Parts: sequence; C-alpha cells; structure tokens
Amino acid sequence: MKLRRSPTLEIGEKIKAAKNQNKILWSLSTPNLPSYDDVLQTDPSWGRLTPPAGMPELIEYTKTALFNNWDQSKHEVIIAAGAKAALFAILKTITIPGDKVVLPSPTWPSYFDICSIADCKPIEMPTLFSNKFEMELDIIQQLYQQNQFKVIIFSNPNNPSGVIYDSLFLTGLIELAEKSGFYIIIDQSFSRIIFDEDKWSASHCRNSEKLFVVDSFSKNFLLQGARVSATLVPEAYAENFTNIHQTLLSSAPAPAQIMALNAVQNNLVIPSLSKQKEATRKFITAQKWDFVEQSGSFYYFPKTDNYSALEEKAACREILLLGGHIFGNNYKEHFRLCFARPLSELEIVFNKLDEVLNGK
Repeated sequence: MKLRRSPTLEIGEKIKAAKNQNKILWSLSTPNLPSYDDVLQTDPSWGRLTPPAGMPELIEYTKTALFNNWDQSKHEVIIAAGAKAALFAILKTITIPGDKVVLPSPTWPSYFDICSIADCKPIEMPTLFSNKFEMELDIIQQLYQQNQFKVIIFSNPNNPSGVIYDSLFLTGLIELAEKSGFYIIIDQSFSRIIFDEDKWSASHCRNSEKLFVVDSFSKNFLLQGARVSATLVPEAYAENFTNIHQTLLSSAPAPAQIMALNAVQNNLVIPSLSKQKEATRKFITAQKWDFVEQSGSFYYFPKTDNYSALEEKAACREILLLGGHIFGNNYKEHFRLCFARPLSELEIVFNKLDEVLNGK
C-alpha cells in the first residue's frame, strides 16, 4: 500500500525549512493562529494512562462543550487520539475489507487515505459549485442502488467549502440510511467556528444507531498538536470502537487529554475570526473570483479563471496555495483560502498577492 503525504502538513514542512534558512514563506491555505501555551498547565498525572475511553472528567465536559446540540441518549462519548484515529476506529468497527465508502467532494483529502488503511474502497461523489456544493438525497440514493456502499463520510461545516448542511437534509439522510442500511459519519471538527449561528443550530438531527459524530479540540480549542478528539458512538458499537482504538494507542495521550480538559474548563476557544473573514471576502470579490458564501470553518473555496497561473504567480511572492484538485477531481480551478491567522498577517499576504496579480 502506498499513501500520499498530507498536502497540508507538507506546506508546514516547507515553511519550517524556509525559516531555518532565514527565509519567509506564506501559506494562504493553512491556519496560523497563536495557542494558549501560557495558560495550559502541566499536571503530575501526565505520565499515567487514562481509561481507554478517555478521562471521565473530559468526557463529561465534552458532552456539553462539543455535543450539546445532539441527542446523546443512545450514544456514548469516547475520547480518541485525534479525529483521524477516531475515523479509522469507526471504519474498522462497522466495515469489512472491501466495503465501499462514499466521500462527497470537495472533501478533506485525508478521508481517502483513512479509508485505504481501513481496507475500504473510497468512492468520490462530486457536488456542484452551481448548487452551492449541497448534497442531494436522490443522488445519494441512486449511488447506493448502484454501489451498495457501507458508509458516507462528510464534514459539517465542510472543509474546504464552509458549507453547513441543514437538519432537513440530515434528517432525510438518516431516514435513507436506516432504510438502506448504510452508516453516516459526520466530522464536525469546526463546530466552534461558526458564522451563521441560525444555520448551525438547525443543522442537527435526531439520534440514530446509524450515526457517528466526530469532533476535535484541534481547531475549536487551538490544540492541533495535542491530537485529541471526541466521538459520539452508538451504544451498540462503543465497546468495539474502544477496543480497536485501545489496541493501537491504549488511550489518547494523558497530556493531550489534560490540555483539552483545561481548555474546555477555561473556555479557551478559538478567538473570533469575523474581521479576517470579512477581509477575505472583500479580497476574493476584488479579484473577481467566484465563490460560495461560507457559513462555518475558516476556509473559502473560490474558483479562479486559471488556477495554475495563480499558483505560479503566488509562488513568485513566496505564497503557498492548496489547489482544489486535492479536495476532489472536479475542482482544478478552485483553491482553499484559509483566513485563520492574525489580521495584520493576512493583509500582508493579500497585498503581496494583489501586487503580483494586478501590478499594484
């Protein structure tokens, strides 16, 4: 099995390598926000193992901090070593080798690789820019009839488009899953980064044994390096999920869980990005790029006339971009634009890019 390198982590490696050579590279597709290192404290229990399902205190706080809008009556909250580990454990819990997994695109590229190492076959299901990247139930139903897939995985809010799926769609998807027999995995790792609160509050659906929900402390609490996540797991699958995760990792690392607990207890959430979002929207509009208005996450997914030319010109000003082809086969003229960085830094990057694009 041959897996590709993470394109997002590769950008980070390039930036660090440039810094070691006293050079500056800018990324307009990945986040760069300060952390709460000065607030998070060490703890004498950092060197101890926690229960396999996670620290009980963290689990209790997580129920309200991350899953407050969900009906948890038939699910258990289980802590894992990051969203990727949680997704892998879910797939190994509910699939057998060769099972098909639908990935609505544009989508986080790691889903493809996680499916591969879980011995599943990913099937890309493109959504249309002209339809605001919305999924359609009849297309999902047709795809099931054609492929008999076992699972559908998507992020909500979506990475990279920022689209939020409403309760009408999610309820319909639950009903279709229960009727057809497939499972739904919702990755809501950006649940605290919401710009349309009304849409988000209406984006939760009823409980179902066909539903798994993954959330993360990485983006919501600025703990990307800690690698700790939480998952709503149907009671019938909780033991097997825990055993699979325990076999690989024993438990999520105690230091990461303690940091997450401190962050939740002190409400150390990601700071507001409203000004950055507005500046980004104005920049996209000024460049006359087409885009779908985002409702959550810290990304836009604009469409250009010629992405290859844009990427080449951006590179001339030491600016790195992630092309849309990384997120699906139908998005070669798109790119992911991340506004999760200090406003002053964002303005520097926009000015540099504007100069090379428009000669200003």
